[in-house]
Amino acid sequence: MDALPNPIYYKDIKGDFIRCNTRFADLASTSKKKVIGKSAYEFFPKSAADRHKQIDVQIMKTLQPYEDEVHFIKKDGEVRYYNLSKAVCLDYKGMVAGIVCIMTDITERIKEKELLIQQSKFAEMGEMIAAIAHQWNEPLVELSAQIQKMQLFYSSNVIDKEKVSNFVIDSMVQIQYMSVTLNDFRNFLKPSVLKEEFEVKKAIKEIFEIVGKQIFYFNIKVNFEYNTNDEIMIYGYKNELKQVLLNVINNAKNKLVKLNEKNTFNGIITIRINESKKYNIIEVIDNGGAIEGSIMDRLFDPFFTTKENGTGIGLYMAKIIVEDKMSGKIEVKNDGKNVIFLIKIPKIKKHKYEDILIRR
Repeated sequence: MDALPNPIYYKDIKGDFIRCNTRFADLASTSKKKVIGKSAYEFFPKSAADRHKQIDVQIMKTLQPYEDEVHFIKKDGEVRYYNLSKAVCLDYKGMVAGIVCIMTDITERIKEKELLIQQSKFAEMGEMIAAIAHQWNEPLVELSAQIQKMQLFYSSNVIDKEKVSNFVIDSMVQIQYMSVTLNDFRNFLKPSVLKEEFEVKKAIKEIFEIVGKQIFYFNIKVNFEYNTNDEIMIYGYKNELKQVLLNVINNAKNKLVKLNEKNTFNGIITIRINESKKYNIIEVIDNGGAIEGSIMDRLFDPFFTTKENGTGIGLYMAKIIVEDKMSGKIEVKNDGKNVIFLIKIPKIKKHKYEDILIRR
């Protein structure tokens, strides 16, 4: 095993390491001797150890192999990405003895994808800057009115402490609102290099903090339909999923705006959140007319676009993010005159480690 380039380890049913090769010991920044008999909690973050404790229990229960993508932060701050291939190890009686895992370094592949994703974000810059312009329009008008009011008070010689205090308070409300918009924009541009658990409703709200005013300006109605009372949590790349949703929403908005230029058209975008047994489901629906069959199969192809100045990478990168990075599914379909973009993200599996271990 020491001759192989892949980190490899064996765990017993309690989750303690019983064997590993040098590559894995190097990854844990220790020696093979110090790995044996210890658990993942000794070497890796608790959140990662908790998650894989649950995964291991499920593997030992189903006897099915499992693949996952994880990251490790080295002592020098470098982030490395690995694909984990796990399987059950049986003893001579055919009973579950533990887990064997082989890790494959996929850092370079992840970085190449990340570069493409960032490039596609910059392709959305024009839309984003236009959205910020609409976001800032109202507070700028309000600030202008406040300043003119103070000028009037000054010329009338009626300025007092209370008027100055109200001026500062009202102005700061507008300035803070503009600052929040900039922070949302800055956060959108940051790559999500690490997976995290986040609430999907909050992510969608953050998107509309940026583009909501612009959509409202074009008289497009937006409906939100949350078909569940529970918080829907997603484990993945938050900013990248927001990028996918923003691209789909902007495409719908642009189509509806174009229709309204020709004839008065009541455009509607519906954001529907739902869940099935295996997936959390986000639907983005617009009423701008069905997509032609000849185009439908090509929408997610790289460099295919129906826009005059489009790049053709937005929906292609959406597919990469959802299906490759987050192990989900993205598809599009017609429903009469409506178009539905369907995004499915696998649910976070919750397992009760102690109950399963007792039953075993």
